[in-house]
Amino acid sequence: MTNKKEQELKEKARKLHFDSIVVDTHADTISRMIDPPNNTHGIHDDPDRARDHFPIEDQGVDISKRLEDGHLDLPRIFEGGLGVQWWSCFVYSGYIAKKETVDRSLVLIDALKRFEKMHPEQIGLALTAEDCREMVKQGKHAVVPCIEGGHAINDNLAILRQYWDLGVRYITLTHFNTNNWADSSTDAAKNNGLSLFGVEVVKEMNKLGMVVDVSHVSDKTFWDTIEVVNKPLMASHSSSWEVCKHPRNMKDDMLKAVATNGGVVCVNFCPPFVSEQLRVESNNLRNQMWEEIEDLERMAKRSRSGHYDKSAAFIKEETSKIQQRYRLVMSDLEQPTLSDTVDHIDHMVKVAGIDHVGLGSDFDGIANGPVGLEDCTKFPSITEELMRRGYADGDIQKIIGLNTMRVMEENIGK
Repeated sequence: MTNKKEQELKEKARKLHFDSIVVDTHADTISRMIDPPNNTHGIHDDPDRARDHFPIEDQGVDISKRLEDGHLDLPRIFEGGLGVQWWSCFVYSGYIAKKETVDRSLVLIDALKRFEKMHPEQIGLALTAEDCREMVKQGKHAVVPCIEGGHAINDNLAILRQYWDLGVRYITLTHFNTNNWADSSTDAAKNNGLSLFGVEVVKEMNKLGMVVDVSHVSDKTFWDTIEVVNKPLMASHSSSWEVCKHPRNMKDDMLKAVATNGGVVCVNFCPPFVSEQLRVESNNLRNQMWEEIEDLERMAKRSRSGHYDKSAAFIKEETSKIQQRYRLVMSDLEQPTLSDTVDHIDHMVKVAGIDHVGLGSDFDGIANGPVGLEDCTKFPSITEELMRRGYADGDIQKIIGLNTMRVMEENIGK
């Protein structure tokens, strides 16, 4: 492509992007608003430490300003033309044992709503597809609350209904952990998919109009859910298993089932979900790391009074050093690119059809995005790459937003 044609394509893609409704179905940025900086996977993952930091709403970063780190803030949202963001209230599974999953969920929902009230000229709470369209029409960013991890309902349908009343518009049935009624793709099964109560959860979500999100669930949970739902479902942040065989990604038969259901699968930007090479290399290094830690523990506990006796504090300190060393090694692995991410979109469109693919970045829930998708300012690059690959304008608009808007409307109503 000549320089002139390349520039024309860039200009056309940019105009299309900023004339469209752009939707991202998953970001974990709320945690950054309430927890101390640089603790994306720190204090909010530890209920005991979090309790020491009340009032918790005073601890986070101000995402109304452009930040040097993270993936999402208001200036970058508008720079990237991100019209609609589903803001995830992620509740770490450590809160289950403390019986504080609801407490944590309410803190996150409250933080999002307070933020929206502080910046009414820039953002607005959007509980329907029409709300989203109206916000974008006004030049505002539409905020859609959602919850990641079904354990947040504390096995109680009344709590589920209260979340709906508070504005939550999807719940991811599981997170990395299996809960009491649905099995996760990354944890041991104990429900054989959905339990009988899990079936009732899905039915109640359909009754309310809350979107059922099947990212993170096991294969059996997925198929049980497909049998139960009577409205289009969503996989808010999952990519193609055929392209990258991570258990968090979705196999082709699942993509086809979502298409038959009328739902949407939204591609995740997490590098080990995008690149098969990186997934394999990361897994190998992670296995080596845990073997080294296990060797350390065996040596330290070899004798009750001998040379190798070591304190728990010593083991913890040395384990931390090992983990840090491996993190540095893994950070040097070759990262996937924007093009690799769009390869997932290509495959998913080929299998599920143009009406059933969307975007679910997982920003601020991942350490980094692919090269070329470092933060939300890069969303226009997806539009450009899709145009470069020959997608029609209308089809691009479906992928970057309209497919998700349709699913939202078919669940919630206009």
